[in-house]
Amino acid sequence: MPPPVELFERLKAFVGLDAADAKNLESLQPIAEKYGPGVTGDLYRRLGEVPETAKLIEGRVDALKRTHREWLRALVSGDYGPAYLESRWRIGLAHVRIGLDPVWVESVMSFIRTAMTEAIAKEISDPAEIASKAASFTRICDLDLAVINLSYAEDRLERITAFTGMKRTLIENIIRIPKK
Repeated sequence: MPPPVELFERLKAFVGLDAADAKNLESLQPIAEKYGPGVTGDLYRRLGEVPETAKLIEGRVDALKRTHREWLRALVSGDYGPAYLESRWRIGLAHVRIGLDPVWVESVMSFIRTAMTEAIAKEISDPAEIASKAASFTRICDLDLAVINLSYAEDRLERITAFTGMKRTLIENIIRIPKK
């Protein structure tokens, strides 16, 4: 299934990601360039210390660091249209393919939000500007996380449909039945 463009637009509106955020994020490019390599290095060091994630990155850390730095650059690109959605969808599916548990995706995103918020605070002195730019960064991280989580859900629905032979609509309806 292709990424859900309409839902992505609704999610952008819901989290409040707007033109001002895009401008804020674009202005963070120098901070992302300055602190991104350190954040990425710290992240992969930590992932290497966790048995569940260490086995997934073993022998690929340098390549993954390069990919992560590109991901971070796109995060502050200021362009959050269909191509951005497509790239985030592919990232989610790549995580699914390697067997990364979604809890680690959530944890990594928390680490990145925190590290980059700290970097923003180091580079900007005005508290109002720090708050505004950190809020924009949080919004785009949360939007990324929503798309990645959607790709996990989509993969799981496709697997259940293929395994059971049940129609997707039926499975979706069963999932929506409230528990009593």
